[in-house]
Amino acid sequence: MVFFSLAARILMNVEALNMVESVGNYIRHRRAPIVVPRNGGFMLRFAPVISGESIAHAYQEILAEISLKTGLPVCDNCKIGHFIKHADESVFEKWAQGKRGFELEKAIVENCVVEDIGGFMFAGTEPVKRTSRFQVGYMVPALDTLSVAATEAQFHTRYSTKREYQSIYNVEIGSAIYSLIFNLNVSGIGVTSFEKVEKVLSHDERRKRVEVAYKALDIMLSNSLFGARRARFTPQWKILSAVAIVSHPISIVTETPHDTRYIKRTLQKVKDVISTLKTGNLKIEEFAWIGYYSSGDEDIGDIKTLKDTIKDATVESFDTISALINKAMQVTLNLLEQEMKSTA
Repeated sequence: MVFFSLAARILMNVEALNMVESVGNYIRHRRAPIVVPRNGGFMLRFAPVISGESIAHAYQEILAEISLKTGLPVCDNCKIGHFIKHADESVFEKWAQGKRGFELEKAIVENCVVEDIGGFMFAGTEPVKRTSRFQVGYMVPALDTLSVAATEAQFHTRYSTKREYQSIYNVEIGSAIYSLIFNLNVSGIGVTSFEKVEKVLSHDERRKRVEVAYKALDIMLSNSLFGARRARFTPQWKILSAVAIVSHPISIVTETPHDTRYIKRTLQKVKDVISTLKTGNLKIEEFAWIGYYSSGDEDIGDIKTLKDTIKDATVESFDTISALINKAMQVTLNLLEQEMKSTA
């Protein structure tokens, strides 16, 4: 399996990217309980967070937009950002009608890049489930910066022409250094998985879809294009650092960016995993490429000394998040070319 994993620390000031209910004239920011190590034990804190659903929605919107611009197929609902997908027969397009099981998954994969990469769930009498090829969770404040994460209500007024008075409302905003993890099962793109595993797209088509998957991620992260209430609450933001891994055939996930040494711990993890796979009677030759980026605003530790000890993986540094993702895409496409030649 060709697998991509990315972790990042992102500074967000004055954001309202993920709100929940409105209570009267008060609009609340999403919060979640966070367990924090403290003095040899643990404590519970409630902190501002941004849900994985919010990030996934933005990623799939950009995925649909890029796919359409490059001539790749997208179903009618996904074209307009309605990600109900093929959940019920009432929303089936003509090419999906009457199909079930493998044939339904195959038809949807062939005709919609968003559902190929983002998955779907048909909940009819014969359910069909396609697991999303990308994984993303909540963006939560990094544990080492939780003490500076905060929410605060901001007072606003809006003039009401009907009653000729100022309508008062409060929007709760958050500021934090958020941690993000994004994973992508590259080998699963263009491949069915519900009833049987089968490549249903040409190699050229799969290659194009892998490209748009990476490019959508780059556009989303490098431009901070995720979350709600951006018309008047576009946040002040900066990507502080990031690390990415492309691995094959065993999936390796980056370390969670809860402190500034996560890049160093990711390098050590890759080194240890490769060593373990090469040890014993059942040896596995693992490929791993690691790329990292730092804005210089945080101390990420001595990477060079550790980097020089890693002989079985390539480690590269980059000046921007876009350069990092672009190189990861090129490494991935080269792996897919090798995979195609080995199975030809």
